[in-house]
Amino acid sequence: MALCTSTIDWLLQPENPSVRYRTLIDLQGLVPGDSEVEAARQAVQQSQPVAEILKRQLPDGSWRGARGDLWEEKGTVFSLLLLGEMGLQAGEATERALDFLHEHYQLPTGRIKYRPADSRQRGQDTSTWLWCMTAVALRAALLLGHADHPLAQAAINFLEETHEDKGGWHCSVYSANPMKVRPPNCYMGGIKALSAFSAIPPSRRSKKLRAIIDQEVETCLDNHVCFYRVNPKGEPAIKRAWLKFAFPRYWRSDALEATDVLTSLGVSDERMHEAYDLVRTKQQPDGCWLLDFSETKRAWVQIEEEGAPSKWISLRALRVLNSEEKGRTHRSDTQ
Repeated sequence: MALCTSTIDWLLQPENPSVRYRTLIDLQGLVPGDSEVEAARQAVQQSQPVAEILKRQLPDGSWRGARGDLWEEKGTVFSLLLLGEMGLQAGEATERALDFLHEHYQLPTGRIKYRPADSRQRGQDTSTWLWCMTAVALRAALLLGHADHPLAQAAINFLEETHEDKGGWHCSVYSANPMKVRPPNCYMGGIKALSAFSAIPPSRRSKKLRAIIDQEVETCLDNHVCFYRVNPKGEPAIKRAWLKFAFPRYWRSDALEATDVLTSLGVSDERMHEAYDLVRTKQQPDGCWLLDFSETKRAWVQIEEEGAPSKWISLRALRVLNSEEKGRTHRSDTQ
């Protein structure tokens, strides 16, 4: 408890208002409207990382790096995701970016393409290739407060309509060797979809979406959150890359993100205990967690340093373990 208290005090330091904002709500139980919460939220809007990304936005609403690739770390989708994860509020800049994606990269089906959508093919392309990126763009839109934007609504419809009865979403690039994975459809992409759905208030989830969430959650639990690979002996195994924690996650995932997504959906299940144990084993003696891998080394701003104590990873880890404790207490009280 002393270690956790010390770590929470560290997370509450004003130098990172985004982490402070989430810590006040997620770990200290304060609610939006509380004076401390609102002060932290306002500080986020003026923070240096947010300002740095916003000043790089082009007049058409997009972000583009040296390669000019929409999907690179300096591109539109990842820039929006960064802003959303940091707690930026909806505004003209974010709406303009979503308008750009919706007009130039989103098909009528709702899927966002890797390259600009050719008007001649708009009604023909029903592929679900890289549908996970549509889920990433959807999460960004929702975190930024644009739940009613046409991009968000079309993306939700796409993910509802293309979900398969056997679970998951088909992807033509998954997997190179179907014998080495347990689910028939992309497991990591399923985490991206659940991550987006978790940002939709329960009251706004359709009956169909609730059923999809339930099915995908059960798939995660059947695989004990992160044991979706198959080793040479035919036994469940973890993908080694999932042992490296990063923030934020783009199309990749890890055991911490997957567990955090499940707990954000209110899931508490004994089949999560291996994932909880993994999170615990990575806590450092001083109570913090490290950033094992940086997704932002090539972005407009770098969020923390690889191998160094990470406020974002520590926040997520404590949020997950706090949820575990609450779930254990609830199960004990109901037995």
